[in-house]
Amino acid sequence: MHANSATPTIEQVRAFWDRHPLFTGEARHPTGSRGWFLEHEQVYINDCFAGRPPDPIFTRGLDSGCRLLDVGCGPGFWVRYFLRQGFRHVSACDLAPRSVELTCRSLELFGLDADVHVGNAEELPYAAGQFDHINCQGVLHHTPCPRRALEEFHRVLRPNGTLCFSVYHTNFLLRRPWLLKCFSRICAPFIKLKGRGREKLLASGRADEIVRMYDGRDNPLGRSYTLAELRQLVEGLFQIEEVG
Repeated sequence: MHANSATPTIEQVRAFWDRHPLFTGEARHPTGSRGWFLEHEQVYINDCFAGRPPDPIFTRGLDSGCRLLDVGCGPGFWVRYFLRQGFRHVSACDLAPRSVELTCRSLELFGLDADVHVGNAEELPYAAGQFDHINCQGVLHHTPCPRRALEEFHRVLRPNGTLCFSVYHTNFLLRRPWLLKCFSRICAPFIKLKGRGREKLLASGRADEIVRMYDGRDNPLGRSYTLAELRQLVEGLFQIEEVG
């Protein structure tokens, strides 16, 4: 979480992501161009899936006719992925209007179609029971009240609907402050992520600041979770079936 004791507001989160959409400052191509979207797809697949197609966990048990919602669509990677996999009823939303614009632009460029709107994960603009499945990758750790977002996911899903989401993991290094400080001192000169002021990512040597700054120097909110914390977060709403 941010170093300040007060949790940032949803408007502060919206403002940051509207100024700094995902992947801005990291690419060779102009933001919003066909080449930019293709470059983001390749970088995402290389970084998250070792250059292979996304794990089947993202579509397991789903049929092409299911009503699917992508929450926090960013520049539209997952929206395009599901459409290319043959899903016919894909909706998406993002807190930041600029991200919605980018997703819509990408659909136009690649000849795809989805229902895309501005929408806050903590107050989704959809009716109860409207969807069969929700995809939410890398969003909950940026929203001020993740439990409220999960309650909204539960509301808009049909009975026995499914959810696939990801958050930052509090890994071995992040759980050990003394080791993290040593690692940061040694590696800070060599680990400098591109874009959004992330060149001094390891400067603080503190887990909370490193997690926050991973998405940008001015990012107001970033969290990481242990598995036990995740189980507590979803308790009473969802049953965890698989962890990847």
